[in-house]
Amino acid sequence: AHRLWTHKSYKATLPLKIFMLMLYSSAGQNSLLNWVRDHRVHHKYSDTDADPHNANRGLFFSHIGWLMLKKNEEVIKRGKQIDMSDIENDPLLRFYEKYFQWFKLLFCYYLPTMINVWFWGEDWKTAVAWQCFLRYITTFHSELTVNSLAHAFGYKPYNKDLKPAENRFVATVALGEGFHNFH
Repeated sequence: AHRLWTHKSYKATLPLKIFMLMLYSSAGQNSLLNWVRDHRVHHKYSDTDADPHNANRGLFFSHIGWLMLKKNEEVIKRGKQIDMSDIENDPLLRFYEKYFQWFKLLFCYYLPTMINVWFWGEDWKTAVAWQCFLRYITTFHSELTVNSLAHAFGYKPYNKDLKPAENRFVATVALGEGFHNFH
């Protein structure tokens, strides 16, 4: 979803878009519209006060603090200026945004839990513990390491002046996203 909707790196067929939305829902993050807007702002204003997870504000802030605190006024201002017409005008994404919370409940919590109950014979409590807590927390923090650790630690083969770095640990836990210096 990241490269398709934030960066428009490729075109996708309708079935692939639907599949990507199911996967995005399973991550349990903010709505796609908010995620894409914040990420576009991050790329345009990286490591400034307009960056939603500005690494210059510290490791904790860039990892999770930005989700816990009120957004900087500059982030809000720049977010309103970012062109989101491709997302806002897509009928599939409008439908998805309208029912996002239901998709999130279904694909992030209900189905992962019930698959463990139905197909692996796990009891309800174990399935909830593994799927609603452990899986969610692990994938959530894996993604957040890109904002924090990949902006703080690693080597810089492409541009030594940028804060983002190549971080093998982050690349491993975030499925390649830790190769961040060319970001």
